[in-house]
Amino acid sequence: MSENIKEPLFNLLHSMKRSLRQAMDSNDLGITPLHMRVLKIISFNNKQVTANDIVQKTLLDKAQLARLIKELISLDYVFKLDNPTDKRSYFLGISPSGSEVVKRLTVTEDRVNEIMKTGLTEQEIADFARLAKQMAHNLNHQD
Repeated sequence: MSENIKEPLFNLLHSMKRSLRQAMDSNDLGITPLHMRVLKIISFNNKQVTANDIVQKTLLDKAQLARLIKELISLDYVFKLDNPTDKRSYFLGISPSGSEVVKRLTVTEDRVNEIMKTGLTEQEIADFARLAKQMAHNLNHQD
């Protein structure tokens, strides 16, 4: 019987989320890892980003993303701009306070990433990244 990879993966994801949350809470950022991911997508995108762009990148439910965006706007981290070519959509931008949060989050993520890599060789890290990408691909493209 082959190894069940689901449990170790869930444990890793839970541990990573907990570490990110603890680091964020200690910095009084007051947002979840999912907020962080959406903020970073908006911040690091070189073109004007729409909610649909974020849905495509994250595979989040549209309603869930709409709630996240509303929360980020209420925190004054994100703002909306009208899309002149499509009245049904809008562009998202990062506010100055949102940019500051992203800078702090990036430092936090880098610290957690380094902790996760402790005791691993460069080859093990590369293998893990390759395997994780393949597993995600398998799940996203199942028949």
